[in-house]
Amino acid sequence: MNPFKFGNVVTGEYFTNREKEIKEIISEIKAGQHIVLMSPRRYGKTSLVNEAMKASQMKWLRINMELIADEVDLANYYVRNALSLSKFEKMKYYLKNLKIQPYIQIQPESNEVSVSFNTERKNISTLLSDSLQLPDIIAKNIKKRVVIVFDEFQEVRRISSMLERQMRGIFQYHQNITYIFIGSQESMIREIFQNKKNPFYKFGRHITLKKIPKPEFLDFIIKRFSSQKIDARKIVEDILEFTDHHPYYTQQLCHEIYILNESKILTKDIIQKAIDQIITEHHADYSRWWNTLTNTERKVIIGISCGDYEPTSQDFIRKYGIKSASTSGSVVSKLIALGTLVKDNGKRIKIEDPFWKEWILKNRQFKRSD
Repeated sequence: MNPFKFGNVVTGEYFTNREKEIKEIISEIKAGQHIVLMSPRRYGKTSLVNEAMKASQMKWLRINMELIADEVDLANYYVRNALSLSKFEKMKYYLKNLKIQPYIQIQPESNEVSVSFNTERKNISTLLSDSLQLPDIIAKNIKKRVVIVFDEFQEVRRISSMLERQMRGIFQYHQNITYIFIGSQESMIREIFQNKKNPFYKFGRHITLKKIPKPEFLDFIIKRFSSQKIDARKIVEDILEFTDHHPYYTQQLCHEIYILNESKILTKDIIQKAIDQIITEHHADYSRWWNTLTNTERKVIIGISCGDYEPTSQDFIRKYGIKSASTSGSVVSKLIALGTLVKDNGKRIKIEDPFWKEWILKNRQFKRSD
């Protein structure tokens, strides 16, 4: 069995060691402290919170805001999940107190509940208020603190321009709920929680998920390969050098190395074989990403791929034929917001996906300068 997994929420032995962060999250939520958890995409935020919640043994709900279409859809999803906190027999008690009654379907075999509100636009504020209050009411009645996790919380602004204010107005009075807000678009999450003008200003403690320390990551990779009687000690540092310690891409590369490997001792040539295989498999995706870029965006991406990490410098804009430093800066800001580029340690600009970077270099037959 492949000892590495990627693409889904990772748990158990496949989860990369983050014991310090798990203990920190458990300590905060048990004290009733709300948390804002930030990092670039695919850093393992959701997996981390899942592991922390499992270890805490607390009742909790996860709301993936990317999957929510609008306010009514949020109410449907919220109420259905909130009802799962209580015993089935108590469901009618909680539902009858809602000002707007939903259509309920119950699967007799599993007791699984489907909730559907059908309301006019003028009643949406009331509907949301009722829905957002429900978990705290249930938590109070069952005499247990409940944790509600909002994944990709920056999507709140897409769902409704008024939703932030309504949520904040309700959540601030909840005595039995601890909220965890997870966000991948760091600039937007910081705007939501750090701008004095916004409702959620200073609502929770901010935790930025950083790279896994090198010694811990080295140990994890070696042990995972070793579980299948494979010695990876000679190549493990080269793996992390390519992926820059990114959890998702490290698991992806190691997963492919395991598939291609035919030896009990790994050598460096297997890394390039695995990289080539991955960029071949994802050629259509990488081509599509490239074709969505404007000419100026392509120039910036090419320059950064080649190891020129200061896209607003005069040398950069001359070398790659960009109109001005401000033009390049605007492009960089846009691509960071989209997650195409990231700031390494808050400073150096780099391509988020190392395999896409490799695809660009290979197809343009450029050599790195770094």
